[in-house]
Amino acid sequence: MTWDWNYALKILPDLMLGVWYTVLTTIASSAIALVGGLLLAIFESVSATFGRAFVRFWLEFFQGVPVLVLLYMGFYNLPEVGLTLPAMPIGIGILGIVYAAYCSEVYRGSLITIPSELRDACVALSLSRLVTWQRVLIPLMVRRSVPALVNYILELFRVTALLFAIGVPVLMGVAQLNADATFRYLEPFTLAGVFYICMNLPFLYLLSRVKAQHV
Repeated sequence: MTWDWNYALKILPDLMLGVWYTVLTTIASSAIALVGGLLLAIFESVSATFGRAFVRFWLEFFQGVPVLVLLYMGFYNLPEVGLTLPAMPIGIGILGIVYAAYCSEVYRGSLITIPSELRDACVALSLSRLVTWQRVLIPLMVRRSVPALVNYILELFRVTALLFAIGVPVLMGVAQLNADATFRYLEPFTLAGVFYICMNLPFLYLLSRVKAQHV
């Protein structure tokens, strides 16, 4: 099979729409992952034994079950219990929850590295627990977590390709649909690969800058 430029140009608008959905799902899922992971780390830190056990179970479950299985569970099982949602919110929610579990571990590791003397200083200054978290602990947790968090967001971006399995028109899904409709696989998947590489480059640049600043 030889390269057909006419066909490549014909499917280009569809692929660009797939790029848009890929970027959109990445941004939305990342927001859920970053904020949810931080909340989980804080909740685990301030909770009693039962609360910590619940968080650990939550983290182990979402880290242990393959993402594709979770996507199918959400897409096919939720309607069975009376909750019918479009594929895109389900995919965004599941990716966000899964990577919130990973981000939570990063935040928790950063919290552990904060010297206990800093907490003692906050107590000596009569800072309330809320102020200590807002002004001291959370900013330090986030700053120390940035390199690992960028890595996870990059991984999340790549995993968005799995959303085509539940019908979300991400780049991988659009390429698959065009390939199956015409039985031409060279152009759709080649262009999809090029687009994924181009979208990957800003993440790699950001990661290199972040790592350089944290050396």
